[in-house]
Amino acid sequence: MKRSTFNYIADIIREYPTIDEYIHNREQELIYRYQELKDENVGGGRALNKRDESVAELAITVAEDRRLNNLRRNERVVRESLVESDATTKDIIYELYTRENCVYTLEGLAQKAHLSLAAVKKRRLRFFEKVAEKLGL
Repeated sequence: MKRSTFNYIADIIREYPTIDEYIHNREQELIYRYQELKDENVGGGRALNKRDESVAELAITVAEDRRLNNLRRNERVVRESLVESDATTKDIIYELYTRENCVYTLEGLAQKAHLSLAAVKKRRLRFFEKVAEKLGL
């Protein structure tokens, strides 16, 4: 796996604990976007049969927003990959990437899990490859 791909996946996994907040904030940005005051007092009256389609436009905007869809996809892929993984791999990923304050190094995790350093690296790499495959990288 290329280093850039590895680092990209590591960043996605590090964001996983707070990704729900990112999704919520992006939805709020789309729903309550800044609208400049429009001067509607320009000639003529209002059309009587004009339909208000702002709700439909908002739903389409939220459904088609690329950044929001990427956040949701990243959350789903990491969640599914964690569910499919064994307890030791989950512990490795948690300690290295999702824990707020990282306590262990790879060597410390190897000692804690009673594995060799190479076994810890293989488990981490298999997890990253699973995530990359699901992301289409």
